[in-house]
Amino acid sequence: MINKQSFTDYQSLNDSLCLQITDQLKTQIEHQGQASLIVSGGSTPKSLYEELSHQHLAWDRVSVCLSDERWVNVTDSDSNELMLKNTLLQNHAKQANFVSLKPDCLIEDAATQITPLLNVIPSPFTVVILGMGNDGHTASLFPDCPELQHALNHPHHSVMAIHSASKGARITLTLQRLINCQHLYLLIRGEDKLATLEKALSSDDTAEMPVRAILHNPKTPVTVCWSPD
Repeated sequence: MINKQSFTDYQSLNDSLCLQITDQLKTQIEHQGQASLIVSGGSTPKSLYEELSHQHLAWDRVSVCLSDERWVNVTDSDSNELMLKNTLLQNHAKQANFVSLKPDCLIEDAATQITPLLNVIPSPFTVVILGMGNDGHTASLFPDCPELQHALNHPHHSVMAIHSASKGARITLTLQRLINCQHLYLLIRGEDKLATLEKALSSDDTAEMPVRAILHNPKTPVTVCWSPD
């Protein structure tokens, strides 16, 4: 099931989504003692993360992890982890428990090292925030990567290395791990992304547009949040 939320501008989207996510994390902490927040990289969600960082909640009981990461040094300007440390993991949210997707090892060994860390985070995840590219990718599930079908269909793997001809080497959570959550958001901005969304909804061919696997998944409802700017 897909729930669409449209906003007049991105600040309105930020304000609304920030309140929703904060309430969902607080509720999970109250009921289970801990919560988890899985977030995407890129420039679109930066201001949302900054707003979230100021929210008053028991951040020391929240596990934070990226949905995917570029295989670059964590000090590199392209690192999603660096972006997250400069936006979300500040202010009150500095107390959150961050799980890195960039261990100090070869990329071939990364999944083996990351999986035990992910397994410590209670399942299902509380909140997952994803984005979408105009090529129909989400997380690092790209149409041109040879590992795509494995990442979409393997029932047990949580994380794996991806080698995209256009985007390079990445680490990504698999589809099954991403949709195993209580609240799943797809965050998009602009008329071009709205057109991409409509195209994604018009078919179920996940090889052409991997985001369709998120939108059409039978496990977890997806809330699509869109603003024109």
